[in-house]
Amino acid sequence: MDSFLDMRTLIFVSGLTSFILFACMFYIRRKQKTYDGFNYWILAALANGSGMLLLSRHGFWPDILSIVVAGALIIISIIFVNIGLGLFAGVRPYYEFYLLSMFVFAALYFYFIYVEPCLTSRLIVFTFFQALLCIIMLIIVRRDLPRVLQIRNYALYWFLILIVAWPVFRIAASFFAGERLTDLMAAGFSHQLSILVSIAAYIILIIALILINAQRVEQEMLAAQSEIKTITGLIPICAHCKKIRDDEGSWNQLETYLSKHADLEFSHALCPECMQNMYPAKTI
Repeated sequence: MDSFLDMRTLIFVSGLTSFILFACMFYIRRKQKTYDGFNYWILAALANGSGMLLLSRHGFWPDILSIVVAGALIIISIIFVNIGLGLFAGVRPYYEFYLLSMFVFAALYFYFIYVEPCLTSRLIVFTFFQALLCIIMLIIVRRDLPRVLQIRNYALYWFLILIVAWPVFRIAASFFAGERLTDLMAAGFSHQLSILVSIAAYIILIIALILINAQRVEQEMLAAQSEIKTITGLIPICAHCKKIRDDEGSWNQLETYLSKHADLEFSHALCPECMQNMYPAKTI
């Protein structure tokens, strides 16, 4: 069991999984309609995969790459998810806050690597920023996402709560149990389980993002179909002046009605018969 759940292997598999998700989302981007923010979700999968692969090389590559850059890329991937959600929901992302968070995160990571080396402190820093960014994600899902989806996605909401709670619980349990790590790659089963949970959570999160994009596409299609049914249904029209009565009981000119109920614009001209009747002198 321990040989199978090797930390380096698990982290490497997590990176490969993110790259597979990146490829899937890139394919969806090319083949289907997507909305503002979807490109950031694609970049999030790419950043997470790159960070995990760099982390899996810890001990072989310099710490600046396998720890600092790797950790920063993983945090950036969460930031990209948040930015994408904000754009998807039509709200301005918190760019300044994200930049400040990245600066503070990198500074603390650098400190606990080169000034006061401590793996446990780095894990606490990482978990804190991960939880903080996921809380912002929760706020966007709870407050802003229903504006474009017309419904509240409670499944995604509670899933994000679990994402926030799990790493916090894991670090707290390690702290109160007196567990002190000196090498992440030699961590025990509990940390291996955490990596497995993280892999599963990230897969579910990306699938959820793909689904809410598909849900929005479906809603727009249903709205368009409803509009088409209105136009192709039974339309009351005056037998004399040819005005059309709308659902509110008002009578409108034909072009006015069609402009309101269909994506149509009219340009006015005269047919040959009307030209003959109205301007006989100009008719050849």
